[in-house]
Amino acid sequence: MTECLARVLSPREPASFLKHYLAREHFHVARTSPGHYADFFGVGDIETILQSEHLPAAFVNVVKDGTKYPLEEWSKLATSARGEHRVAIPERLFELYADGATLILNQAERTVPSLNAACRNLTLEMGFRTWANVYITPRAAVGFSRHSDDHEVLILQIAGSKQWLLYPPDAPAVETDLRAGHLLYVPRGLSHSAKAQEDDSIHVTVGMRPPYTFELIEELAALAGEDNEFQRPMPPRFADEGTKQAFEEAFQCQLQSLISRTAPSQLLERRFRSLVDNQGRGWPGRFSDIRLLRDISPETVVCMRTGILAHVRREGKSLIVAFARKKLEVPAFLEGGLDKVISGNAFAVDEIEGCIGSSGKVKFVAAFVRAGLLQIVSI
Repeated sequence: MTECLARVLSPREPASFLKHYLAREHFHVARTSPGHYADFFGVGDIETILQSEHLPAAFVNVVKDGTKYPLEEWSKLATSARGEHRVAIPERLFELYADGATLILNQAERTVPSLNAACRNLTLEMGFRTWANVYITPRAAVGFSRHSDDHEVLILQIAGSKQWLLYPPDAPAVETDLRAGHLLYVPRGLSHSAKAQEDDSIHVTVGMRPPYTFELIEELAALAGEDNEFQRPMPPRFADEGTKQAFEEAFQCQLQSLISRTAPSQLLERRFRSLVDNQGRGWPGRFSDIRLLRDISPETVVCMRTGILAHVRREGKSLIVAFARKKLEVPAFLEGGLDKVISGNAFAVDEIEGCIGSSGKVKFVAAFVRAGLLQIVSI
């Protein structure tokens, strides 16, 4: 299912995007519906974020004409029971914005529930990390100067308008005007710049990090780090040529052996497990579920929480369910019950299969609710 991606790309098809455009070619989708992304993000979300007196400065940038304002100009050290930390000063941000500076809210999916849900769903659908930065630019102003990114970006124009210049290699610059409701995709490494037009501009940049080929080599290096054959030290620089040559020959053999017995799919699986471990945890409804833990009964209806990546592996007589740095161990005889847990369909606790009584089923389900993988539909 690619419902969220389809919503973002419409009317382009997700399959076509992933096959023909991702990491290859830019494109622009012009729409006549300014509110196409209104349920993703809006001015009200900015108001909520910037009214906080404890907005971490680490998640904010202030830029004008390609130059970042120093932290000290718009933030301060705040003191709490746990020590000092730097926070943004909203009034100062407003002043700089009024003077033509662009405000950038990095990793906004951590604080805006609608962006959190969108990024979780996009990550689930595509199988790689996504995140969201918000750019708020005054009319006729420029934030960053010409640059390129080391990841893919989908630019969702929320309000106002912005003129983009894309610089394909060995080709003339491409001018694109984004208006509210429009979408622009910019692949990794494509140089670009942008300037707000007659209105203040608000856009969300969805960053995407698919596994690039060179990152598979990084996984191969990590795999070598776990292999005893690669634990021997290299000969020192002053070693004789015979020793150096013997080392090089042995290393080449070891490397070729590692490559020959390691399929790319194995390296991709390692990458995916890292994504599963490090996925965002801003899952809605967690507090409500925790409050109801003791009320779970055989009649309680639960369902796997949407937007969660989970990995299941077998270890001896147990199945290990891993997600977001959490691990739950399930006896192998409850494999049928686990299949129901991760099916995505709602079910009553008493429908769990296997040689287990009602109290055991309640305990089994409660562990998954407590960890966050299951959510309570009804008590």
